[in-house]
Amino acid sequence: MGVPEPRPAPNPRRQTRAALHYLRRRRVVAAGLGSALARRAAAQSPAPWPQRPLRIMVGFAAGGGVDLAARLLARTLADALGQPVSVENRTGANGSLAMEGVVRAGDGHTLLFGNTGSLAINNELFPDLSHDSLRDFEPVGLLVETPFFLAASTRLPVTSLDGFIAHARAHPGRLNFGSGGVGSAHHLAFEQFRRALGLDIAHIPYRGMALAVQDVAGGRIDFVMDGYPTIRAAEAAGHLRMLAVTAAERVGWRPDLPTVAEATGLPGFAVPSWMALMVPAGTPEAIRQILTDALAASLAPGAALAQALERQGLPPRFRDGAAMRAFIAAERARYAALIREAGIRPTD
Repeated sequence: MGVPEPRPAPNPRRQTRAALHYLRRRRVVAAGLGSALARRAAAQSPAPWPQRPLRIMVGFAAGGGVDLAARLLARTLADALGQPVSVENRTGANGSLAMEGVVRAGDGHTLLFGNTGSLAINNELFPDLSHDSLRDFEPVGLLVETPFFLAASTRLPVTSLDGFIAHARAHPGRLNFGSGGVGSAHHLAFEQFRRALGLDIAHIPYRGMALAVQDVAGGRIDFVMDGYPTIRAAEAAGHLRMLAVTAAERVGWRPDLPTVAEATGLPGFAVPSWMALMVPAGTPEAIRQILTDALAASLAPGAALAQALERQGLPPRFRDGAAMRAFIAAERARYAALIREAGIRPTD
């Protein structure tokens, strides 16, 4: 069963442009556009931004869910801001290389598209990093919040999560799990799952989930937990089997899949994954506001980006920069506790 097509909205790109135009003009008009003082302030305002093409850095391989969302966002921002927007994949260290690249760029036109791992986990797992997600970056806004989908290789003799757990318990140490890297959100979601059920399953880190999904589809590893876009094609081709979802309740586009809590009896087990747009610390507030306005308009119900994300199984959800800063701080504290309790180290 695929993701249901949302009801098309008329001219979604026109709606996005109109909403963005309104939001920009509202800040200027509110103080009295007709006054001489307002005209003088407008004449002395900084040059329009952006003045040249933008670049979004992504710390994960092309083909994964983060990369897909970033490319959809890039097309939308290019249309809204009137400048080309490219995506650069700088993989490694669970997204840290991309973060470092954005900090070093210092050109005012390089943005970061990060996820749970790079923005909430890395600084807690790798304390010696030269950059910090809250010290060296400012959030623009949240783009996506989605659960993980648990999927097993079809070479395993299992058709349900109960069956997978029973098989893992019957073969301790024989099964393995692929993640997007040590300390990635996939890795820590798996650790919560494994520890809660007392399973002995080996962890194999990859440089991005696209590679891990390729290997589980090819029968080279046994199990993954990832977002829907990355694994649905392999499921449709019969190369892997989805078993459950880490949401608090069943998701509307795959009501056939039980939650982990349902399938295992683990009360309240829910692990979300999220993605956000960030800019370097020190970026002028006016530029952050332009990007925030563009993101908010693009994620409004019926807007082109919101529809595109929904079609890919990436539920759009917007939080502005201030709300996102508080959210990242809370997530960092939560994952710091998990890393300590599980004894996870960068070499695991």
